[in-house]
Amino acid sequence: MSNILVISAHQDLNISVSNRLILDELTQHFGDKISIRRLSDLYPDYQIDVKAEQDALIGADVVLLQYPTFWFNTPAILKKWLDDVWLYGFAYGEGGDKLHGKKLLVSTTTGSGENTYNGQIVATIDDLVKPVKHSALYAGFDWQGVYPLYGALYIQGVHNDEHLAQLQTNAKNHSNTLIEKLEALL
Repeated sequence: MSNILVISAHQDLNISVSNRLILDELTQHFGDKISIRRLSDLYPDYQIDVKAEQDALIGADVVLLQYPTFWFNTPAILKKWLDDVWLYGFAYGEGGDKLHGKKLLVSTTTGSGENTYNGQIVATIDDLVKPVKHSALYAGFDWQGVYPLYGALYIQGVHNDEHLAQLQTNAKNHSNTLIEKLEALL
């Protein structure tokens, strides 16, 4: 049986609509084939348990990084997780082959619509994800691409119920795309 590991790097899933719904849909579909590591819940103090995270990676065949794009970058907790967990002797360098051949993909949500990420003022999503992609390739992952969900911002008291319903529909459709991709990788 193949195992899917999801690294969730939303800073507060309690206020998330899209990221939370995506995780719920993946859990419902894959059941015991999926493990979700909610970094902000596990490490609110940013003190990452490196061994626990490395063990989770070793046990996975497919890794999905699920996070919102903040100010055109990964959330701070994800960057710290990468820095702390993908170490010499584990992810690269002598003996650093623990991630070789594992499949990795990125699913990211953005507050702004797709037209914002046009490569002029703001880089394209593919460009923004390049540091993650090249880190993954350097660590020996089999890169499976980036799947953005644009325009996923919901602010209670600012946006109306119609906007919320549309975001939920978009997140479910995005989840279905991820499920199809993950199923194909198993």
